[in-house]
Amino acid sequence: MDEILTAVKTARKDGQTSLSTPKPLIEPLGQTSIKQTTTQLSPAHILESLKNNPGEDELYQALRWLDPTRQNEERGSFDIRHANPLSAPILQALASNTIPDHWKNVESSSSKARGALLRCLCSIAGVRALVTSLQISINALRMSPQKEKDAGRKLAIQETVSFLAALLKPLDFVRRIYQDNASMYETSSKRRVSWSDFCSLLGGGKVLSTVAEALSFSDNIKGTSSVSWIGEGASFSGWLGLNISHMVLQGGQKDEEFWKAASLMIGRGMGLGHTDKFVHELYTNTLEGDIPSQSWHCFFDLLRPHEQVAIVQSILKDLQATYFGSYEQNDRDSDQIVGGVAALVSHYLLGKNCVQETIQSWLSTGNNNVVTTVGLRRVLLLLYSKDSETIRDLFTQSLSNFGDAFTIKHSLIQFQEANAQILLLAAGYLYRSQPGELESIGRSAIYLNTVSNRLAASSSKARFLGMVVGMAISELVEPPGKALKFDLEELETEEAHWYLSLTRMQDKIGSISDLKRSKHTEAVKPKRMAVNRPGISRPQSSGNSRPTARIVAIEEIEDDEDENEENDEFIPYEKPDSDASDTEEDPTLIQRGKPTAPVYIRDLIAYLKDSENADRYHLGITNAPSLIRRKAAFGTELVESIDGLAMMIIGLQDTYSLPTFHEYRLQAMIALLVAQPVRMGRLFTSTFFDGDLSQTQRSAILTALGLGARELAGHGEEDAKKMGLSSSVSHDAFPSKKLPSHLQGLYSATGAESPVSALTRQMSRASLQPLALDAADAASGPNALKVRTFSSRMEVERQRQQREAQRKKRTISTNLHKDLTEGFFHPLVGRFAAMLQSSSTLSTGYSHFNSPNIVRLFIQTITLVISTLGPHSPALPTVTQDTLTLLLALHGKPISTEPVVLPALLSLFLASIDLNTAAGSSVEERLVTDHATQVMELREWTNDVFERTPAASASKAAPENMDDMQQTRIIAAGILVKIGEVIERYQRRLMGVNVGFKY
Repeated sequence: MDEILTAVKTARKDGQTSLSTPKPLIEPLGQTSIKQTTTQLSPAHILESLKNNPGEDELYQALRWLDPTRQNEERGSFDIRHANPLSAPILQALASNTIPDHWKNVESSSSKARGALLRCLCSIAGVRALVTSLQISINALRMSPQKEKDAGRKLAIQETVSFLAALLKPLDFVRRIYQDNASMYETSSKRRVSWSDFCSLLGGGKVLSTVAEALSFSDNIKGTSSVSWIGEGASFSGWLGLNISHMVLQGGQKDEEFWKAASLMIGRGMGLGHTDKFVHELYTNTLEGDIPSQSWHCFFDLLRPHEQVAIVQSILKDLQATYFGSYEQNDRDSDQIVGGVAALVSHYLLGKNCVQETIQSWLSTGNNNVVTTVGLRRVLLLLYSKDSETIRDLFTQSLSNFGDAFTIKHSLIQFQEANAQILLLAAGYLYRSQPGELESIGRSAIYLNTVSNRLAASSSKARFLGMVVGMAISELVEPPGKALKFDLEELETEEAHWYLSLTRMQDKIGSISDLKRSKHTEAVKPKRMAVNRPGISRPQSSGNSRPTARIVAIEEIEDDEDENEENDEFIPYEKPDSDASDTEEDPTLIQRGKPTAPVYIRDLIAYLKDSENADRYHLGITNAPSLIRRKAAFGTELVESIDGLAMMIIGLQDTYSLPTFHEYRLQAMIALLVAQPVRMGRLFTSTFFDGDLSQTQRSAILTALGLGARELAGHGEEDAKKMGLSSSVSHDAFPSKKLPSHLQGLYSATGAESPVSALTRQMSRASLQPLALDAADAASGPNALKVRTFSSRMEVERQRQQREAQRKKRTISTNLHKDLTEGFFHPLVGRFAAMLQSSSTLSTGYSHFNSPNIVRLFIQTITLVISTLGPHSPALPTVTQDTLTLLLALHGKPISTEPVVLPALLSLFLASIDLNTAAGSSVEERLVTDHATQVMELREWTNDVFERTPAASASKAAPENMDDMQQTRIIAAGILVKIGEVIERYQRRLMGVNVGFKY
């Protein structure tokens, strides 16, 4: 028996045979690996361990060995932060395997392992490895035919994005990367190449674009602000600007390589598409006390000229939005604020000749998208007034541009107003510093030609500006009593006196502390109001809680029954109102403390701010339109807080997926526009162009502007009935006639296009309908063979009474033309033209007008506004000129060839022709005399559009079946016919046809 059991192999360990103590088959995970790795760790062993799913202890030992901040003699010269063949596979294993598998547990349980893992990847090579891992996962997920089975890859993407957000979160991340990069490489060329790679990752947008694409596959972290900020352009740009500001504040003044690296990162960061947000964080965090840090000039001087101009442009826009509002022409800006902003801006312009020359060119023409308020113009003129030669050149250039005949005819009124304001401010400073120079210019031919060209202008606003400038300069030049004066009513208005007072403004440079005091006073005012409010409501609350005595008449009631006499002294309670919550079987679900509808504007603001309470948020949104309309004609509560309320309503989010959220928000915005047309129109326009909004919010602003203009003209109820929209008076349909709320937006007729698009389509169809009827009538035969049907007298009278009743029912604003031109048309067209002509805006490569739908809605809003103005508006010549200029600027752009944009452009041209045609023969002639060049060019363009658009088939001939292409062809044909008729009528008048002379 013993011969059968023979030992095949004998293994020895420490002099003992292994047969006596057999090794257990199951051994705890990580126990053996720790003993082995503690004695023989190397990069190859670390890589093998990371690929073989290590345990927590083994992972921690590997991370400790790789930690670059921990001194380790066994590691030798190996550094995971270096990009070499040894570290690259390890970084890739950490990014592809370790982080998706262990980051969630490491982040929540082990702080030491979390810190070690973050330090291992806190390098340029580590960030690149993370981005590469994300790109590989995204490409694999996109190429996968069954995306529902790739939940593991989605989780891996989610963990990688979460780790990357935690890695980039510290404010000193960029500074630490630079210090590590400077210490690792010995030569400057290697440091420069490595830093350029890092700038392409952060400033070049590789991290931002990759994470933004990764967030589209991971819905769980899309709404988490602590993680999703790394994939949002505005938030990421702000973070980068804050990091760079922290970096430059720690730099040495004489380290030239450091400032070159900082300027390179700043230049790349400005190309992310959110320059204003980036620069805001950069310059606000580099202020030391009341002046910018010396570090600012160290890197600013190393930037390229166009980058310097872009930074100063963003600073000016930020200061303008913070302290001077937007487009408040008659706003009396405080001298203290003007002096404080001038003190701050002077530090950024000191010694920057390129920037100063650019700003001077902006001021001399007034044609820019940066300096849009009077307050900022006063600041810049105050700074330039210190140099007598500069202020003289600025005045001369402004006067020459102001009197140029081409500028008067083709420039927008908004730019001409800005030019006039700058001219008058410069005249005042030049008169106080060099009166003789101003007198010589005031008696020269350039001044006389300017006034003459202005008085000969066809636009009433252009003539008004010329008269104001002529009177103001003449008062400074001529002796008292001999100055130029125009005895007109429009020169006695408040606006004219305000223009004349610009030459007497004497601003002085203050200190930045003045801005801090102004902010403090603005913050104290709401607190005082909040303290006084309880005192107002206190008597009401105390009166309600006070017990009241009830007076009951004493009467003798004779009754034989004793029971009735005993029960007479008990007064029965009234039956309480029924409550729907009383039918709830579970008493824990009954909510007695339900919020009530807001009664005051301050309550409405509190409800809209409380986004965490669904009931209050819903009540605030649903009651906002009606409350705003009630408060518009009662008291000053709405006027005092209308700006903050408007910004809050624009920025509302559909947090709880309310079925009618967008409709109520739109109605609230329309109510604000009707309450304060000029003020809210300018605020909405400036928010549309300058605000950080989504496409949905921008579309809501344009829709509100279009429908608000229609309601100001008395067409609100009419449009609501045509489009099926809700209004302040209209009643809802019976529930059985409507779809459920979640299906209404999918199958309703109005869900396919916006109300503005539908109204524009109806106006174009109404304009072209007479042409179609005339064409059908001409094709049906000679008039002698036709039978004319006469309407009955009663039917005609009934239709006339209906029109008269409808006209009386409309509530039209008394200042309709002024409200629509100054609050809607000129701000929209002026800001859009300034955006097109501003090269700095287009150089960023980002614009919300890159979307064809936004461009179409913008053009349709302009069409709706000018159609609402009507043919009898006093500003019709100016409106026509600006509209044709806008069409000429857009018809050559690539976006004008989009199928959704082309019909909108043609509709705008058609509306402009209809307005001038309906205004009479004298106004109609301007299309072929004053605007002949523009109209003929647009006519040739329309003819080309008509020829290259295919004809409609028989199935699509009906109006309800027409698509954008067929609508384009029909509108183009109508424009060609109408322009031909205008030209023919003008030629007949020139030849004297159909003109009868009677004596």
